[in-house]
Amino acid sequence: MMKTLLVPVDFTPTSDETVRFATAWSKQYEYNRIILLKTFYENVFSGIVWSADYAAVDHVSVNADREEAQARLQSMAAAITAENENIQVTIALSESPLLRAVIDLARQEEVTMIVLGSNPHVAEEGLIARNLIAIAKASPVRVLVVPAGYTFRPVDKALVPFDFKALHVLGKLQHIAIPANWAITRLLALNVNTGEGEYKPDAATEAELHEYLSPFQYDIHYESSKDIIGHVSEFTAANDVQLIVALPGKHSFLYTLTHKSISEAITRSAKVPVMILK
Repeated sequence: MMKTLLVPVDFTPTSDETVRFATAWSKQYEYNRIILLKTFYENVFSGIVWSADYAAVDHVSVNADREEAQARLQSMAAAITAENENIQVTIALSESPLLRAVIDLARQEEVTMIVLGSNPHVAEEGLIARNLIAIAKASPVRVLVVPAGYTFRPVDKALVPFDFKALHVLGKLQHIAIPANWAITRLLALNVNTGEGEYKPDAATEAELHEYLSPFQYDIHYESSKDIIGHVSEFTAANDVQLIVALPGKHSFLYTLTHKSISEAITRSAKVPVMILK
């Protein structure tokens, strides 16, 4: 089965870094194809230059911009194949809004994972950053959010925050247990109790937890904090984690992200990439 990464690009520095990360990821984890997606969607105001004269943009300028974009994409594709000679690179151009283009392409091309760059510290966000939340929530496949400035490292330790109210969603981890080269990864399963005192599950619940984690090498951590996201960030740094795995579900860490300002949460917690499972 072909393993495919979809990487939307907008030619910002963060987007360029994301392409380099995706290239290294594809080589380490034996992906077969990378799709570089660029959308040329124009809204009703796109053909106007906001000057005193409100001058319309001529077609020559528009075509020149598109030719430049395609040349940059070809250059990116060449750099990817130079780094990973076993990867197939496809350039996808779209006239649709970015969210629609990403979702449609993910379904049509049977994409394995979407890779997005995040840089909340830049005042002028690019197209990807403005659509990151919407893509992460609407994607039919898992999404990897890569923080700006992060240099690829093989995943030796992955953090999995979980909630006992949605223990069954740990079954989603089976999807990342298949590749043989994930076998060396150690999962750190973390439950953060927001109530008073320490919480330890009963014997039956703990046995169920061990069953879900049994395909992996793993450790289980029980900790307490009123600030789940802040504590996850601290735990990540203290344990030299290279990946946070966000599970789906109403009581999951992902739910906390999407309902408590996902951009703020990703900013605070994602000093490392966050993989959002579906």
